[in-house]
Amino acid sequence: MNVQAGRIFGFLGPNGAGKTTAIRMLMNIIMPDTGSILFDGSDKRPAPHLIGYLPEERGLYQKISVFETLQYFAHLRNVQAADQKIINMLERFDLVSRKQSKVNELSKGNQQKLQFINTILHDPQYIVLDEPFSGLDPVNQLLLKEILEEMKQAGKTIIFSSHQMDQVEKLCDDVALINKGHMVTSGTLSEIMSSQTNRQLQVTPVSELDLNHKYFLTRNAEIRSGSAFIQIGDENKQQLISEINALIDIRSIRVAEPGLEDIFIQLVTGADQ
Repeated sequence: MNVQAGRIFGFLGPNGAGKTTAIRMLMNIIMPDTGSILFDGSDKRPAPHLIGYLPEERGLYQKISVFETLQYFAHLRNVQAADQKIINMLERFDLVSRKQSKVNELSKGNQQKLQFINTILHDPQYIVLDEPFSGLDPVNQLLLKEILEEMKQAGKTIIFSSHQMDQVEKLCDDVALINKGHMVTSGTLSEIMSSQTNRQLQVTPVSELDLNHKYFLTRNAEIRSGSAFIQIGDENKQQLISEINALIDIRSIRVAEPGLEDIFIQLVTGADQ
């Protein structure tokens, strides 16, 4: 798979697929048995200060303060004017009032914010995030997305793994899906979303009584939320619409494309067979 600068890459797969293992190989924590990992076409790894890594498991020192934690890692990475940068980040993440709190006194969500700040404080070029939204409430998820978009616009190379398909769908330009250590699909999000044939026609009749019409029964339609959902695959949708209009008074009718979660399930279950 190819992760490009200035784009956000979603790395997906079910539990045990090999996502974290692949990320650990990318980070040189474990070595691959075969294959190669290239940075800008070279197998020479970038300097450590060019990489920001947020692991799924938190690795913060629990008994020192928030401010000291960030100072320590900033010193390791030779961050200039570190104290002011730390304060700016803590203010943006609404943590400045907790700067003297020990890490183990923070909530799970605040620890996640602290770990994310530590990931990007040194302004890395390559940003690797394993389940970055874990423990964050909707407000902080939105803040994290804003910052990822800013880093994308700055030309950073961003790869993240997540089980939250709605976040992937909103954020990612490109995605790759692995299952049992093998690539199932990869490409731009729009390509993958449009390539699936598992489409449905959502029919909403004027009268809900018409949802009992025998036409929907013969088509094995799924009835929910006042609409009938008919699998259409590669069928001529205009012909289907004409057929339904001749039988039932229709309030609305549209093609319902599968979401990323539906595609994920379809591809994974298909690969398991």
